[in-house]
Amino acid sequence: MIATQRLEKIKEILLIEKTVSIHKLRSIMSVSDVTIRKDLSELEKQGFLIKTRGGATLAESSNEEITQAPTILNYDLKEYIATIAANTIEDGDSIFLGSGATCYLLAKKLKHKDVTIITNNISALYELTPHLKRVFLIGGELVYRENMISSSSEKVDDYFKDIYVNKAFTSISGIDLMAGLTVDHTLSTFVYKQVPNITQCWTLLADHMKFNKIALFQVGTIATPDRIITNQIDDVYKNAFLEKDVEVITK
Repeated sequence: MIATQRLEKIKEILLIEKTVSIHKLRSIMSVSDVTIRKDLSELEKQGFLIKTRGGATLAESSNEEITQAPTILNYDLKEYIATIAANTIEDGDSIFLGSGATCYLLAKKLKHKDVTIITNNISALYELTPHLKRVFLIGGELVYRENMISSSSEKVDDYFKDIYVNKAFTSISGIDLMAGLTVDHTLSTFVYKQVPNITQCWTLLADHMKFNKIALFQVGTIATPDRIITNQIDDVYKNAFLEKDVEVITK
């Protein structure tokens, strides 16, 4: 594991656990104590952590920055969609929850449900972990986009191995009749392309501003998801989804 990967891994662990020992980091990354101490020193210079005897703790400023309620663009639209999505979730469900603001808002509505959640949405994790007993984080490199933090990796199929959920929810960067479903970040593609393999119902959460928009990387076609929840959709797109047996929900 190269230095940049180690630093990202240490960040990931501290964001979740708040404190970590050198012994644990050495075991995870198979490097010497000297190397771990150099990595911790680098992250301390960045203000991310505070070194302690035998380990490190997450710096208070970093913790406050991560856990404060993020600013969300088009909040009302995303909140509306998240509310509809929450009504499709029942006690006992196992769920994959993707990255992005809409999935973050959906997570906030699941605090009192008896569900199991697998997610790469680190921002949502802070809403879920105080309330739900069964929450699993998919690891990898951290991605910070539009005030949201998520994780992904080229080896994400290893994380998904032997995992199957009955419902999956993801947002999307763009939807186009020709280009299909697209995202902005290449790391995100590794997660999206695995979702159809781990669930019997993939629900796409997309506000009307995502239609007729094409991002950089394709992760599916109009026919790929099983369901789409949106606040508004014109007949052209609605018919295109219905022709592919994709359920359309707007209210």
